[in-house]
Amino acid sequence: MILRRIAAILFLPMMLAFGSGVYLYLGTMKSKVVKERAQLPTATKPKFVLPGTMFVVQGGRLFKLNAGSFTEIGPAGDWSQPAVTPDHTRLIAVLRSGQSSDLYVLDLDGHVLKRLTKDDSRIIDANHWVFYPRVSPDGTNLFYAYDSPKHVTGAPGVDLTIWSMPLNGTQREARVRSAPYWYSGGDVSPIPLAGTGLIFVRHSIDPSTAVHSQILFQSRPGAVVKSLTNLADNCSQPALSPDGTQLAMICTGGKQTAKVEVAPFTGSALGPAKVLLDGRLYAAPAWSPDGKALAYFAPAGAAGHFQLWYLALPNLAPSASASASATPSAGATSSVRASASPTPTPPVPVQVTQGVDLSATSPPAWF
Repeated sequence: MILRRIAAILFLPMMLAFGSGVYLYLGTMKSKVVKERAQLPTATKPKFVLPGTMFVVQGGRLFKLNAGSFTEIGPAGDWSQPAVTPDHTRLIAVLRSGQSSDLYVLDLDGHVLKRLTKDDSRIIDANHWVFYPRVSPDGTNLFYAYDSPKHVTGAPGVDLTIWSMPLNGTQREARVRSAPYWYSGGDVSPIPLAGTGLIFVRHSIDPSTAVHSQILFQSRPGAVVKSLTNLADNCSQPALSPDGTQLAMICTGGKQTAKVEVAPFTGSALGPAKVLLDGRLYAAPAWSPDGKALAYFAPAGAAGHFQLWYLALPNLAPSASASASATPSAGATSSVRASASPTPTPPVPVQVTQGVDLSATSPPAWF
């Protein structure tokens, strides 16, 4: 009995030593990645002063960038995807809640002027999501992506569809504009054109179950859509230049990195694209007010937080002649975009922000 007690007493330090050794060894397996805490934009000073006024989002908060200084605007909430009206007097932005999201009209200082949609419901399945607001060039209609219809005959999934409604009207006046490829995520990023034309992004699924994104054009409501980009290029996030002659986009080609491309736009077709940037996680291109530069988001620093960048553009003067080379998406006719080629002298990007972490899914609204 005494020997057992002695053995137990001697064994206890060995157990403690073994446990401590295992703990210290496992500690060496922990990640050494730098965890940088992002600063609010208002606590930083941009490294480069952009022309005009820009609205961006971080952590569900709206910020206005003007004359090299950030100002937080808008009430508390989970805000995203601000868009400026063509007369530059109001913002349309998305406000998310737990089970739904809605569109609101705000002035340029962030004061709420009007709620445009009511998508929350006591019935879970009756809640709706709305994203990607964009106002038509004449300022009369609002386009957006909306998860309706859903769970009904002919619309079995929960995918986003492009809708439009009068900006000064009601949600009851909204009309559907696209027919998504079900179970793919749907149609997003509408860009209404002068007249009845519309550019948007469609997601689809190929026989191998891979999901693709493709930029499409529709001449009028109900018309057959036409592919503007190749299916294999996986292009999305289109941005139309202020004069309507150039289209910027992000293309991944199915890879883990992306390209920033710009192609001439005729009003219904794309010409040969130029690759401006390649090999990083680029997102959300936006045109400068004069159409001579792009802003976009890309990670920087050890933490990989998304920063704002500025890119002065080279001369993008090639003809926008059509070249029927793209693969049509489901329900779309042949495309007209030729394969992208690199620019002879790639432009040099300028980092605008440092230490922030801007929302890469909320493109800058710039005027």
